[in-house]
Amino acid sequence: MSGTVRVLSERDYREVLQTIDVIYSASDHSSMFRALCGQLRKFVGIYSAIFIPIDPRTNALLFGNYEIYDNNEEAMLAYLTHYAPLDPYSMSGWLQNRVNETARNTDLDPDLDRTEFACDFLMPLASVFYVLGGTLQVQGDRLGILALHRQRHDHNFTNRDKAFVDALFPLIARFLHSRQLLGKETLFSETRGAILVDERGHPRYMNDMARNALGGRSVTRIPDPGFRSEAAHFHNGIDRYRVRTLPVGGKIKGRFIILDPENPRDVLSAKLTVFGLSVREREVAGLVIQGLSNRDIALRLFISELTVKDHLKNIFGKMLIRRRSELANKILGLSQAARA
Repeated sequence: MSGTVRVLSERDYREVLQTIDVIYSASDHSSMFRALCGQLRKFVGIYSAIFIPIDPRTNALLFGNYEIYDNNEEAMLAYLTHYAPLDPYSMSGWLQNRVNETARNTDLDPDLDRTEFACDFLMPLASVFYVLGGTLQVQGDRLGILALHRQRHDHNFTNRDKAFVDALFPLIARFLHSRQLLGKETLFSETRGAILVDERGHPRYMNDMARNALGGRSVTRIPDPGFRSEAAHFHNGIDRYRVRTLPVGGKIKGRFIILDPENPRDVLSAKLTVFGLSVREREVAGLVIQGLSNRDIALRLFISELTVKDHLKNIFGKMLIRRRSELANKILGLSQAARA
């Protein structure tokens, strides 16, 4: 945020706050997206925009649920069927490795105007050239990818434009996250802990699972991830829980606290960390263990098959193995006899 403080003026901050008011008055993510784009067209200057949600369970892009603002469906279809792996955001790994921070496509690829992606897709099909985009994430949950566009005859996004959108990203993510949690039928499932606390932090409701997880401890022992992009965890000495929170209005102002027991995928990721694998390498390794092919992994992670092969080469080198079956054996503790 230090860069944001230096770039944005007092007027900019008033416009950010005005945009936030508009966002939080929306009833759903579609109306929020349209309202946000209207504000950004006024305060930043955009030609078009796109939002692609991410499945919180698999981290896969939900292309069937994307939102477009003032652009065409034909361009999106061409992007999905051919051009996505050529996108500088995909090739650089920006969308996978950085969250709540935008980048200009011209910064990711200074020679963009000579690439197939720009010459065959951006300008002739999407009618744009400059893109400012990034991944929205809050409390460890990836919510989606937001990309803002300008045409070639417009000027590029400035540092001020980038700082303006960066200031909004955590707040947009928080809005989407709250709607996502409230939209789940399992919000008060018996398989997750649920606690309602008032604005002073006093519990007003607690289900049996949350009561057992606390084991007599104060609710204040549970960390509040708030607007942070990172996940928060609660340990009770025996079990480990993932913490999510969402604000509550009405007569009881406060927040809901949701406790989810850590799942095997989280344990797997922790094991892979021991071998010095990067975040992306852990994702690839986890999908290999699930039995996905290189092509399936590429589609799931929005990268090329060549990039998948490069990641596998690095994974094998770090783990001192030579084939895919050895990866599962080493991580999951399979016996020699079970090896493929």
